[in-house]
Amino acid sequence: MSIYLRPVFTASLANTLLAGACIHLISAHGQGRRRTLQDLRHLLSGSLQTFHMNMRSYKFDYKDFIDDLILQSGSKPSTPQSLDSILKKIERKPQNSLLILHNFDELRCTESIHAGYSSLFFQALNSIQHRKNIALLCVSEHAFDHYLIQADGSEVVHSNLEAEFIHLPTITCRQIIAELRRRNVHLSENELQQLASSLRAQPAPYSALENIKN
Repeated sequence: MSIYLRPVFTASLANTLLAGACIHLISAHGQGRRRTLQDLRHLLSGSLQTFHMNMRSYKFDYKDFIDDLILQSGSKPSTPQSLDSILKKIERKPQNSLLILHNFDELRCTESIHAGYSSLFFQALNSIQHRKNIALLCVSEHAFDHYLIQADGSEVVHSNLEAEFIHLPTITCRQIIAELRRRNVHLSENELQQLASSLRAQPAPYSALENIKN
């Protein structure tokens, strides 16, 4: 039995990123986005150096985002640096790299501009598609034409993300049953089928699954 929640999709996504793609993965809350990233990182371990940033933690502090990205790269924060300068250093590394920005759409708030995010940040992200050994995976609940907004609600030009949209597939009953078995939920085959169907009908099926006690 596979250890991954969506084994076929995760393997396909991994191969796409190994080829150096820039992907924007879209999924509503409660569908297993974090689990997918966990599975992906496990599958890619040893093949890529992964930099994983949860933008919910950094949307109010661009400097903290930069400093933590530098720390993940194995360096120490020193003089102020831009995302572009960090990407140039990562690009010089002999190993291929993957930058994961989880909850990317959290940047779409007026405070992000005051925190230091600008069109230069997006220019640096969009440059990844032209860098030879870096892939990008942004994960969001929603996709927008522009991600930075002014205090008056207007969008900031050049704050768009250039990446291929991929939607996280709907979880299947078979995948839910496999996950329940991995979690040692002791039910008969018929009971598992009924529980899986009930969970799949929920608005947030993976979140509901996580609440299942043995």
